[in-house]
Amino acid sequence: MNDLLAGSSPPAVLLPRDVLPLRRSLFFGLLLLLVGVGTWLMLEALGGPGFGLRRLLILVLFVLLFSQIVFGWCLAFFGFLEWMKGGDAYEASRLFRRMTPPDEPTLPATAIVMPICDEPVARVFSAIRNMWRSLAATGRSGGFDFFVLSDSKNPAVWAAEEQAWFALCKEENAFGRIFYRKRRLSAHGKSGNIADFCRRWGSRYRYMVILDADSVLSGKLLTWLVEAMEANPKAGIIQTMPRLVQGRTLFRRLQQFSASLMGPLFAAGSHYWHFAGGPYWGHNAILRLAPFLASCALPDLPGPGRLRLHIMSHDTVEAALMRKAGYQSWLAYAQEGSYEEGPPNLTESLGRDRRWCQGNLQHFWFLFAPGLRFSSRIHVYAGLLSYVSSPLWLFFLGLTTWEAYDMERFAALGALVRRSGSLADRAAAELLGFTLLLLFLPKLFGLVRGLSRRDSFGGFFHLLASAFLELCFSALLAPILMLFFSRFVLLASFGRQIPWRTQSRTEEGALPLGGVLRDYGPVSLAGGLGLGLAAWGMPFFFWPLFPILFSWLFAAPLAWLTSGARLGDLTRKAGLFLTPEEESPAPELAGLDLREKDADLPQLSQGLLSLVADPYANALHLALLRRREARSGRTRETLEALEARLLLEGPDALGPRELTTLLSDPASVRALHVKLWCSPRSRLHRFWEAAFARPSCTSSPGTDQPR
Repeated sequence: MNDLLAGSSPPAVLLPRDVLPLRRSLFFGLLLLLVGVGTWLMLEALGGPGFGLRRLLILVLFVLLFSQIVFGWCLAFFGFLEWMKGGDAYEASRLFRRMTPPDEPTLPATAIVMPICDEPVARVFSAIRNMWRSLAATGRSGGFDFFVLSDSKNPAVWAAEEQAWFALCKEENAFGRIFYRKRRLSAHGKSGNIADFCRRWGSRYRYMVILDADSVLSGKLLTWLVEAMEANPKAGIIQTMPRLVQGRTLFRRLQQFSASLMGPLFAAGSHYWHFAGGPYWGHNAILRLAPFLASCALPDLPGPGRLRLHIMSHDTVEAALMRKAGYQSWLAYAQEGSYEEGPPNLTESLGRDRRWCQGNLQHFWFLFAPGLRFSSRIHVYAGLLSYVSSPLWLFFLGLTTWEAYDMERFAALGALVRRSGSLADRAAAELLGFTLLLLFLPKLFGLVRGLSRRDSFGGFFHLLASAFLELCFSALLAPILMLFFSRFVLLASFGRQIPWRTQSRTEEGALPLGGVLRDYGPVSLAGGLGLGLAAWGMPFFFWPLFPILFSWLFAAPLAWLTSGARLGDLTRKAGLFLTPEEESPAPELAGLDLREKDADLPQLSQGLLSLVADPYANALHLALLRRREARSGRTRETLEALEARLLLEGPDALGPRELTTLLSDPASVRALHVKLWCSPRSRLHRFWEAAFARPSCTSSPGTDQPR
């Protein structure tokens, strides 16, 4: 607790020294007690002669899995208690509100950084515009600069980003305040992009706010984050609690509703035990740049194959290193004004989870790293177990099914006398009831909290119906995720790596039926076969297995039905799965719901056309390209051949790498512009006809079309 109280002027808030030890004692003491009760019931349920290796494995796996269930219940329980008390007096927004210095027109230099990679261009720059205007409305925007850091690999997206940035700066008179940078070499993904920014420009700023491509923060929250960092010099990270918004598909609406109803309770319960050792999720957070630069460089980790390379999931590790350096990491879960979007369907969600699983498995080594704080090790352990628990659960199911089969077979042979109502049966029933209670009570806590503001969730009956349907959806989804997560862990453990690609954010139309059958058909087939085999060969164990096998059977229909916007729109009209953010949308979210599947494609095509044909867009691209050495004769010949193919055969004749090579070379960019306007139109590909047909091709209205 001493590091929590440390600080210089302005003085850190005075906290009773026994608050954190007492809270951790209560939290982890209750956790151990409940795990002990469950373990005792499991021992009773495993009653019978002998206690061999199989039963020992069952018990060990049970303790690991049951402790995760209890941990989640404790988070919800203590979060619910804090809500019943009217909120945590030591939550960051309350704590730092008392410490906030008098308002000043200009805050310390702060960089708002948004790394992007082939994202919807209109969505990205609309979000930047909304945040810029929201900050301006506070009257305290002078210390903030925006940076859009692009790693886009699609050349058309690159061209469109440049022109959208220029248009935004011109519209808002924000030149010198909103910056755009395209990296030449996209090394190490998002963490490498942030590291590159810090090396080049980090010394100019005291703080850095990191966003994702779908993030939006209000101006009020941005100024509060800087004030809070100023008020507490020992704060290294303040993480906000993003609200999920803008969902149209049924899958996203269900996720939004669940997060809005229960997310604040889990966050409050998490803060209850970690205080200033909170999590960092890599976005919608502010960082103190000096210690971040000095202490949070990501090391390469030992491991087989590509697991030895750069850390993929950087956030948890950076928070651990910040804490190791003596700085705090706060979770400001009660602050409003932080938003993000979720994946539109189960397939995209699983793709994201596979990348997270691959990154989290690398964190294993940090469990044993010297000098890390207790809270940091717990965050690393929880991140690991969130995925490793799936194969453990699958193995546990196999062992318990085997155990039940043997007990029934021995009983049938007369080797084991089993009586209905025996101690083992009663213990098994009590353990099942205890487990279900721990699983469903957090849902009840969230519902009780939601009823206190039921109008924001569509009213009393709509809230009850939504909560019941979300409970059914969660129960169906959990065994499906268990199967997929087990596969992800297995593949990652054997070195099967995947690229960290851009998440799809389009929401129009359900998933293609063929793709659904390919991805989820084997799961549904396994569920159907499992139900048939259980009914035929193990009728005594059919009902314990039924919820999991039925979920697998329903995997393909569930993925397909929840993937389209049509059902999502119908549930909204029916008043189901409404959230406060949906009922009263923030002004910062205006104009961000891109509803057409290919909303950016015409813009991308126009962006590439303008880059070559429009003298203003061409000059802008050249200005943003840093100078390069003169190309050798052979390289120049290769580039000239690519230029000719682009003009004569169109963009589709070149691969993305070839097109990127051309657009990265200043001489080629100039030559393409000149050759386009000097070549006979009859020799040019039809893609370039729009340059001659529409004077609006130029990006500066009122100028003459080039001849």
